[in-house]
Amino acid sequence: MKTYRKFIASSEYFLGYEVLIDITVYNSIDTIITYFYEHLMNTLVINNFEIFIEYLKQRKLHIHNFVYEDIKNSHPSQIFYICDSC
Repeated sequence: MKTYRKFIASSEYFLGYEVLIDITVYNSIDTIITYFYEHLMNTLVINNFEIFIEYLKQRKLHIHNFVYEDIKNSHPSQIFYICDSC
């Protein structure tokens, strides 16, 4: 059974970018973040946002204050923010 959670960018340039991710496909926060990064990067590449592509390549995406188990056991309406500015 698919279990989706909403992940939203908390970022100066990507603020509000959101992705619904089936968390049953991934087994760690790192793999979720990698999927989010690839989804965002693909969007930028498709739309030829060259400056933002270079900016994203230099960023380290992360999620504050949660471990994978927290995400897995969260309520389906909970939103998780992926930060790139720390």
